[in-house]
Amino acid sequence: MRDLIANWSSLLYDFRKQGMQITDINPISALADVICDQLYLGSINRDDIKASLVNMGGELWQQQSQHLQLQAGIVQPFSVSNFPDFKNIDLSKIDLSKPLYRIVFTAHPVFALNYDVSMALCSQAEGGKIKQPKDAYAARNSITLQDEHNEAMKAVHNARSAISALNYEILYDRQKNNFRDWRNTIPQILGVATWVGYDLDGRSDISWADSFQLRLAEKSQAIEIYVAALQAANIPSTDCIKKRLKTELKHCYNDIKRFALISENSNDFAITVNTLTERQNKLVSSHAIATELHMIAKELKTPEDAIALMVIASDIHTHGFGMAEVHLRINAVQLRNAMQSVDGHSITTNEGMESTRSVIENLSDRIENEEAWKINFKSLDDEAATARRQLMLAAQFLKHIDCDQPIRLLIAECERPLTLMSALYLAHKMNISDKLDISPLFETSYGLEHGEQVIDQLLVHKAFINYVKKRGFLAIQTGFSDAGRFIGQIAANMAIERLQIKIAKCLRHRAGKDVALLIFNTHGESLGRGCAQASMCERQNFIMTPFARHKIKEMGIHIYHQSSFQGGDGYRLFGTPALARATMNELLLAETAPISKSWIDDPFYNLTGFSLDLFLALKSWHEALFNDPNYSDLLDVFGSNLLPKTGSRPTKRIVQAGNERRDPSKRRAIPHNAILQQLGFLTNVISGMGSAAQLDTEKFVDLYQTSPRLQQCLGHIRNAKALGSLNTVLAYCRLSDAEFWVNRAYHGQQHTNQGAFRKLGQHLHESGQAKGVRQTIWRLRDDLVDLYRLVDQIGDSSLRNTGKDRSRLDLLHAIRIAVIVDSLVLLCRTPSFAESNNYSNSDLLLVGLRLDFETAVSIIQSAFATTSNSRVTNAISETETYSMSNSGNYAVIEEQILKPLKINHCIILTITQMVSGHYGAHG
Repeated sequence: MRDLIANWSSLLYDFRKQGMQITDINPISALADVICDQLYLGSINRDDIKASLVNMGGELWQQQSQHLQLQAGIVQPFSVSNFPDFKNIDLSKIDLSKPLYRIVFTAHPVFALNYDVSMALCSQAEGGKIKQPKDAYAARNSITLQDEHNEAMKAVHNARSAISALNYEILYDRQKNNFRDWRNTIPQILGVATWVGYDLDGRSDISWADSFQLRLAEKSQAIEIYVAALQAANIPSTDCIKKRLKTELKHCYNDIKRFALISENSNDFAITVNTLTERQNKLVSSHAIATELHMIAKELKTPEDAIALMVIASDIHTHGFGMAEVHLRINAVQLRNAMQSVDGHSITTNEGMESTRSVIENLSDRIENEEAWKINFKSLDDEAATARRQLMLAAQFLKHIDCDQPIRLLIAECERPLTLMSALYLAHKMNISDKLDISPLFETSYGLEHGEQVIDQLLVHKAFINYVKKRGFLAIQTGFSDAGRFIGQIAANMAIERLQIKIAKCLRHRAGKDVALLIFNTHGESLGRGCAQASMCERQNFIMTPFARHKIKEMGIHIYHQSSFQGGDGYRLFGTPALARATMNELLLAETAPISKSWIDDPFYNLTGFSLDLFLALKSWHEALFNDPNYSDLLDVFGSNLLPKTGSRPTKRIVQAGNERRDPSKRRAIPHNAILQQLGFLTNVISGMGSAAQLDTEKFVDLYQTSPRLQQCLGHIRNAKALGSLNTVLAYCRLSDAEFWVNRAYHGQQHTNQGAFRKLGQHLHESGQAKGVRQTIWRLRDDLVDLYRLVDQIGDSSLRNTGKDRSRLDLLHAIRIAVIVDSLVLLCRTPSFAESNNYSNSDLLLVGLRLDFETAVSIIQSAFATTSNSRVTNAISETETYSMSNSGNYAVIEEQILKPLKINHCIILTITQMVSGHYGAHG
């Protein structure tokens, strides 16, 4: 198969060369045509294509392993003893009692590779000689919420072990063989959080019982960790604590069994909840256990024993009776619905900030004066409003699982101060405001622009300022996903940086410097979600720039940073204990690294007029593209049908009253990015900067030489462009163009397929989609001309990347297009449906042109599958020739149409996985 790949690669090179001189030649389309002809003539078959993909997958496997090493900071030869390394960290300047950084494991639908394949890749990255698993890039058959939670907990466990190893080294002075004079302080700087199982933003398929069972399971897993650690430490004075933990563990196991069988229609419900709520002496104070262990540690004379116990106490104090800090997630609309009627008065978040000031003030007064409600599990089970139910769930977590561990309430698409005051009001009524950190997510264009005003308006109200001071920090969340979709990834990054600094200024002005700022940056592993296949330091400095860190610290405000690691892609960095230790070490180094003078003195920030104009021009360019119906046509060419199922969450949001969306905003950020990946061009990363820089190209070029910020932004664009090609987008989009199919029929290279080509051309004759898509591509190409010229003026290497990575990507795309053409021809050969059928052959083509081949197969099966009993077919002695000579017979259709369609569909999805692999992540 290497000869076949070499032959195709050589042809691709030749077509590229011709395309530079003859503009109508599209190298990817031309190669796809060649592969189509080879399939038609029989010089290659589907097995040859699958074998070629296996060969190409071997190279990709090695590449992914190397990228994982780069991200985790692994240097070969790899040895766990190399970690941690504190030579670049001044521990004397770190307050160990204050949280500094926390990982958040999220479950966005990016579980693309099968779990065993991910684990093999992790072992390979550690330096093991792991043979590439069979079908390494096969799509997952399915994934449930429980699957996601299981994978998250394994990553969480490894991350926590790595944190404990770091805490040991922080406390231990190897030169003195003793404590670093910190016996009175248990480290709290690092931690782990998760929203897996607790995220109800835009979904309704997770019940409160599902979430409560998961939290009970996490409690049992956490206690198992503590018991094992105490047994390993083998310190007699902790035996009493071990005994209490083991007793609680037994009760926890029984609670899990009962809640798994809970039924609202029987006495099981009452028995289950009463057994939990009325049990005497249950352990719900993790801080009490941590304090006891700390007191014992301070009295121990052996430094090794004392440090070991301090590390365990730190783990318990940080994570409590759970595997990670819980993040409950809802959206602003769900919260608004929960406030529809308060004492008969409708409260809405639809109005502007000015018109809701009196409502906010009224709520603030009510928080100060009203008593809290008392709720129980029946209240929780009866509640229909998602936001209220989530807050009730938080109350039950705090009452019956752990009363000390705070819970985060993440509110997506937050744009109004009334949303946050409403959340605080409900938290007060549930009696949990002292343990609930309300965190608005600023991700929409409006939210990023007005987020500081939202916070400022709230901080003038007594109830909110008292709440923030009591919690010790203001919690916010900045989102790179939807923000990057609405205004482009680079503009979003600039907007987020500006917002972080502006909110810090507001906090300093309203609350003083004793209140910290918790910034949770939600992003991802891919360029389309704010990250890249880069070192951990580069990753962390992109989502929270050194300049933003410097300005906030300059105000005297402590930064508590959190960032997300998503699904299968992000979990691989914590896939094994050794990888987790390497990754955590790099994260700590990144979060504590001194800020270089070049960032502090970056001229980009001093020239505020230019930097603001550049941002506004870039933002405006993407907003115009986003609102262009032709861009929607591009995204909808195939919809999400090139994407396999990669998570339990629906691809589209659950639509609720007041939350209706239009294209393309109806599509979630990850599928949006994944579609752009699969079409071959991340326009939300690459595009716009070329046009925006035309405001003052000379100044941009001059600044770029000494501006780490501009270099960072353009570097991100360059990384995306190295993988992107508008020729690829054009090659896919011509499949929806009648002209393409008529031309194929006209040239007559495939005589027996001529009828199929004409049928497809006629079917698309009235469609105007292709024209709109082409206009979008010309728009992107025109912008790309400016970007090429800009990079040339800067003096960097050309953006016209034709290296090996791009060649492999181009080859994958060409193969997939050829297979798609073959599949569409197969659909055209389907015999005519009966008039009584629910579908017509035209409907079948419509489904096929959307690349929904699973549905196409099921339509054909329903139309032609026999209903007779065929279990003895192979045992009949009498011969027949009827079944294989009758084109309308199901056996013929199965062999000549359905079977090859299914094989082709597997090939298409395998290539999807491989394309994602080149980008470093799904979506």
